[in-house]
Amino acid sequence: MNLTYDAPALGNFLTPIRTSIEPKVYYPFRQDLTAIIYEDEYVQRADHYTPMALDTPHPEKTNAYLIEESNPSRINGNLYKWVRKFATIPGTRTEFQTTNFSFPAFKTNSADTTELRASFSETCVAKIFFSYQLTADPSVDLSFDEKFQPVDASGNACNFVASDTTPTKATYEGFISANTYIQAHQTKVSRWKGNIWEKQDIKVKAL
Repeated sequence: MNLTYDAPALGNFLTPIRTSIEPKVYYPFRQDLTAIIYEDEYVQRADHYTPMALDTPHPEKTNAYLIEESNPSRINGNLYKWVRKFATIPGTRTEFQTTNFSFPAFKTNSADTTELRASFSETCVAKIFFSYQLTADPSVDLSFDEKFQPVDASGNACNFVASDTTPTKATYEGFISANTYIQAHQTKVSRWKGNIWEKQDIKVKAL
């Protein structure tokens, strides 16, 4: 016996049919209302169902991309019902947390055995700079910042600044005077939603 579907004007559910008139809307960050997640419900014949590719744009909402699909559930015999989630790419934002950082010693020259100031570790308030990017290959498309690290005249990592290091002692003292933030840790990267990746750059004031 042939099955008859009650949607002849819509292709008898051969293609996905959205059953939600308007998507449900969620704001994942109250600090950034440009970041929006949309949820739409769809129905399709089970024998024609295929998951949609990540990053597919929302059919109506500008700059929103598919991040997730729920597992389909069977309804009315041979129909599947499921939810598609789309998200916009969040903007950059800044938050704060405490972190521990080891600040460099001061020397006149790298070769000196005496220090003008010893290195020290301190727990301090750090700024966290969040940024987001849509990519299927983060190893190619994302940039990463290294932890602040002085190097001596030979290019070797060291735990002090002096007249012949990079940065020099004078430059670093300028950082302190200007309340410049330096990178406390290498950029942290994690998958936020779908192929939208989150970067965290944690920075502290130079001391």
